[in-house]
Amino acid sequence: MKSRFGHRRIARWTATLVVAVLGFGTVAHAKEAPPKVKISAAQATKIAKKKYPGKVTKKTVLENEDGKWQYAVMIRSGKVLREVQVDANTGAIVDAEVTTEAKEAAEAKEDAKKANGKKEEKEADEKDEKNEKK
Repeated sequence: MKSRFGHRRIARWTATLVVAVLGFGTVAHAKEAPPKVKISAAQATKIAKKKYPGKVTKKTVLENEDGKWQYAVMIRSGKVLREVQVDANTGAIVDAEVTTEAKEAAEAKEDAKKANGKKEEKEADEKDEKNEKK
């Protein structure tokens, strides 16, 4: 009896390992690597703070907005929260909008939904390709 339970444990462990390896592989390929940019996140933050003094509230993030790479810098000046977009190649301020924490959370949720939809679409395409080869 002991050996039968041992086999089950090994089979379960192996299945878990396979799922983990395959799962991590798909996540790594789903992320798009950012391109080489001419300015750093620290430089973008400095540029944004020069024009809009205040406290940086979140980590400066490199984003692809409509095909252009930009840093998003969140700055709070008193009660006003601004998202300042700095071009990652030129260092120019592209946009600055007054926002709220709620709007930013809703935007992040929408972005995550879009990213998940693209991942599911890619997986469906890969499945179709495999079925066509058979």
